Amino acid sequence: MIHRAASVLLLVASTGALHAHDMQMAIVEVREIAEGAYTLTMRTALGAERLPGIELSLTEGCEDVGPIRRVERFDHVSFERRIACPVDGPPPALGIWNAGIVDALIRIEDRAGNLTTRIVSEPFAEIVLGDPGAGIAERFLLGVEHILSGVDHLLFVFGILLLVRGVRVVVATITAFTLAHSLTLALTVLDVVRVPGPPVEAFIALSIVYLALEVVRRDRTADARLTPPWAVAFAFGLIHGFGFAGALAETGLPPGEVPMTLFLFNVGIEAGQIAFASVSGAVLWLAYRVLQTRSWYLDRAAAYGLGGIASFWVIDRVAGFW
Repeated sequence: MIHRAASVLLLVASTGALHAHDMQMAIVEVREIAEGAYTLTMRTALGAERLPGIELSLTEGCEDVGPIRRVERFDHVSFERRIACPVDGPPPALGIWNAGIVDALIRIEDRAGNLTTRIVSEPFAEIVLGDPGAGIAERFLLGVEHILSGVDHLLFVFGILLLVRGVRVVVATITAFTLAHSLTLALTVLDVVRVPGPPVEAFIALSIVYLALEVVRRDRTADARLTPPWAVAFAFGLIHGFGFAGALAETGLPPGEVPMTLFLFNVGIEAGQIAFASVSGAVLWLAYRVLQTRSWYLDRAAAYGLGGIASFWVIDRVAGFW
């Protein structure tokens, strides 16, 4: 009982201060329309009155031409500025101050059609207009950051490690989860399927509750007719994929950039997932060695902790859109 209580308190302490992942992403587009003349468009999800956490500036001497225009589309809102900069001297630079609330995809296009892409997550970045770059590493790291900052996704992977036994079964189960969420991630970003975000987030939390129940059922019964772990992982992986896709789909990535961004983002997600599963598996193995034959205490305690946290998320998320 002491082991159980201590494990629950440890799990709640480590996750209670964190909130469920609700990643946002903003797009900043800079187009050179004439020598020294630029349009600067900031785009975010529909309903925002401004671009949260992002402040932009150009080199001293550049100034706004006319008022800022706000344009609503069916799934996003844009804020457009026209800016004039001196034509003599070095090319202007775009300064991005990021409060950390969102990641920003920066697209810069010159008059010849040359495109520069960057992803900004750090507090400050400066990009010289006309300086080329593909932003491959940034897109990969965005996927890594997405999974490692998504507490609900990580708790689901941790629940899989509690549910299954044996390296081969663990690999098969996580592979099923990976295949499923990669499928729905691609379908959503490619605009083949559209699913509202709030219900998806509620179902993601519900998937953790179900996984916790499966762990408890496994410990309480020897019934071989329990749902196969790979089937559970695949079914809920489809839902998690919609959650992964929300950050990219809602920002309206230009069609020419979708395939590469999707690929690198997904590879980053898998890299972060493998790293988390490896570290968590090692920690669980050490805990089992310490507890020896009483390892089921840890599984049961962790399952109750997972179920309790996820149940709160379910209620909170459903209340947010009901």
